Amino acid sequence: MKDLTIIVHQDHVDDLIESLHDRGMAEISQVDRDPGVSDLVERKGIHESIKKFTEYEMKISSILDIFDRLEPERGIIEEFLSPDEVKKIDRRKIDSERLFSEINETFQDHGDEILKLDEKLSEIEKKIQDIKKKRESVEYLSQIEDEVELSLFGKSSFSVIEAGITKDPREFIKRIKELGSYFYQVEQIEIDDEDRYIVLAGTHTRDEIEFQKISRQTEVRPLDLEGIKGTPKRALKKLDLKIIELKDSRDKIIEKLKDFKDEHEIEYRVLKEELDIHREKKEVLQRFGDTDHTTVLKGWVLDKDSEKVEKMVEDITEGYAEVVFEEPENPSIVPTKLDNPRFIKPFEVLTNMFAPPKYDEIDPTFILAPAFVIFFGTMLGDAIYGLLITLTSLLLIKGIGRIDESVRNFSLVLLGTGLSTMILGILQGGYLGPAQDTHTNLFGRLGLDFINDLAVLETLEGEGPLTLLIISLVIGLFYLNTGIFLQFINYLKKKKYGNILKENLSWWTLQPGGFILISGLLFEWFDFTSAQYTIAWGLTGVGLVLLVLRAKGLSFFEITGFLGDFLSFSRILALGLATSGIALTVNVLADLISSPSVTLPFALLLLAAGLVITIKGLLDSSIVPKSLGLILLLIGFAGFLGYRGYIDPRTPFYVFGIVVAIGGHLMNAVLQALGAFVHSLRLQYVEFFGYFYEGGGSKYTPFMAERKYSKVERNEAFDREEVT
Repeated sequence: MKDLTIIVHQDHVDDLIESLHDRGMAEISQVDRDPGVSDLVERKGIHESIKKFTEYEMKISSILDIFDRLEPERGIIEEFLSPDEVKKIDRRKIDSERLFSEINETFQDHGDEILKLDEKLSEIEKKIQDIKKKRESVEYLSQIEDEVELSLFGKSSFSVIEAGITKDPREFIKRIKELGSYFYQVEQIEIDDEDRYIVLAGTHTRDEIEFQKISRQTEVRPLDLEGIKGTPKRALKKLDLKIIELKDSRDKIIEKLKDFKDEHEIEYRVLKEELDIHREKKEVLQRFGDTDHTTVLKGWVLDKDSEKVEKMVEDITEGYAEVVFEEPENPSIVPTKLDNPRFIKPFEVLTNMFAPPKYDEIDPTFILAPAFVIFFGTMLGDAIYGLLITLTSLLLIKGIGRIDESVRNFSLVLLGTGLSTMILGILQGGYLGPAQDTHTNLFGRLGLDFINDLAVLETLEGEGPLTLLIISLVIGLFYLNTGIFLQFINYLKKKKYGNILKENLSWWTLQPGGFILISGLLFEWFDFTSAQYTIAWGLTGVGLVLLVLRAKGLSFFEITGFLGDFLSFSRILALGLATSGIALTVNVLADLISSPSVTLPFALLLLAAGLVITIKGLLDSSIVPKSLGLILLLIGFAGFLGYRGYIDPRTPFYVFGIVVAIGGHLMNAVLQALGAFVHSLRLQYVEFFGYFYEGGGSKYTPFMAERKYSKVERNEAFDREEVT
């Protein structure tokens, strides 16, 4: 990365900004980040046109908000898996004033009409809600046996009559009797399966204020009956007809708005995009500094782009500019641009989830990527689960991943973990549970025993768990030392030789020395010669001295911390056992369920339960109860047919067993995949990164136009009169 300084004559500033924005080869920073420059210049203020941009953005956003509120034609899942690709509109370069004129013309053509239609739609929606509120009030009154004339409610020349709802009318009755003139009637009704009371009451107009006060203080909620005439039954019919009329008008307006959306939405998206681009070019001026005749800007440029930037500035300003490139002096403020091979690049998202690396740090992605994939695959360890993840990732890549780069990158990470899980699942003998599980033995039943024989390590069989634990710990020891080695590289680049001695060398002497002493003298796992023990004591002593020099009184905690990091890799075994164990449990349950024969009472019970749950699901418009109810109906009906001898009596239990197996394995796959993802990341972020990686850098963000809905042919010799 190069530290960029450009000093340009003020007549060429707009041309320079336009060219930089077109090419996106430099990140523009605040000019005052360089004290030597900021002391010589005057900071630019907010450009006078920003207010105007804000006004036009609000206008266009109001139209786009209307379009966004319209009900989508496609379902969410369909939109996710098969999104419509945006066909970019060809645009030519225009200045801000011409853009404002284009927006004004667009609003004259149809924008104002869209806003008026939306205003009408809001009015209709408000009327519908008001009528529904009145209808609710009338519906309460319709529960009274006596017919009530609704036009009597309200205020007349001599009386005030109201109706209200309350939980307990006794306090209201007590208080209203204190008025000079009054009448009341109380009727019990039912609202949402709870007892409530309707209070019909009135008084002389001279007591209106006190009457209203009593209603409020005794929690009598007034019913909205304004403008309603006739009996409750007749009023309900009129209100229903009015709602139907309003909904019909509403639907017609919505159809018109949808027509406008289909025809003009992309036009408004393009205009909003153009406004954002123009505004960004005006806002960047605030980062510059001025002298009497020149403007100074500071930025960052990739080494490989420095010559291109210099030539571009010289051409666009006709030589009225000075370009200076310097090596960064303060790495903490330099942005970072990660540069990894194509097959590793998607995993940068995992590094950035922790924190982007600082400019002078090692990018850990090239190690994190293969390690994360291997850890995930070993933890999940089931080839069928891996196949499900692989298919899901491919659907995402071919779906929304085609138009969303972030989703595509995550899907590629998912693809890597899926393929890893398939391979390591085969090596661990995991196929919806252990390969030799007698309750499933999937390939054995299909006559494909040779697939089971591909397993070199069975997670739940014999020495499998111990072997996997040893492999996990060996991986952990290697991985931690990789982190220590990367720390050594960092210190070497920064010439911190004392840190190398105290931190890196201490661990590289303690580990072999401690291993020989602990495994030989303490546990007697291996036999070592006296010379080897002598070397081990020496290495351990040197390591402890170096550790004490660095950590002093905290040396013991440094050792226990390293052991904790080392033993933390046993979670690879733990997750692998959990996946296989739960899968085995699902298989056992499914096998037990599919074994018995059906009885008539059991079949009738399933039919009754399925019918009740299905009806409840239909009434509540809930997918889960409906689905569960239909499954129970299917099993119950099959059970009845089995009892009558029309089919094998075990058929319903086979069906139920299949449902349990599919549901159980899907749940296990999702939960264990989530666990493998989280714990694989933890081994990176906590155990691995802790030895060499701090992060906290800022991502390199070039100043450039981002176009999603439009495209512009770049013209090297564009007209300065046209773009300002």
